[in-house]
Formats: sequence, structure tokens, C-alpha cells
Amino acid sequence: MAQIKRMECQLEIKSSADKFFDAYKTKAQLMPKMANQVVRDVKLVEGSGWDSEGSVRQWYFVAGDKLINTNM
Repeated sequence: MAQIKRMECQLEIKSSADKFFDAYKTKAQLMPKMANQVVRDVKLVEGSGWDSEGSVRQWYFVAGDKLINTNM
């Protein structure tokens, strides 16, 4: 059975919101460099590319002192 989880964080970025969202949406492999205090790694699990419809990415987040991974 699928679980629904929610994670919130605040971080300061040095780019516009549009550029950051575009990187999140189509260039997720860059997120560890852009938000390294929260995102440790992103891997493409399924799909033909980072911006392909239906692609599945595995995200590794830092929450407190724990490393959490999840598929999105």
C-alpha cells in the first residue's frame, strides 16, 4: 500500500523562483548542487530522461540527522 508523506523545509536560494522550479522539474540531477543542505542525491529510477513524463526519481533528503530516501 502506498504511503503519503509530507516534508517541508526552508532554504535560501540565489536564483529566481522560476529558474529553481524549472531545475526541480526538468534538471533534478542538479538539485544536490543547488540545495545541498537538504538534498543529498537524486537518481533516475524509471523513464527515458529527467524531464520525461512518468519518470520516477529517487530522492535522498536530510531531515535533522537522518538521511531519508523516497521515490517521486
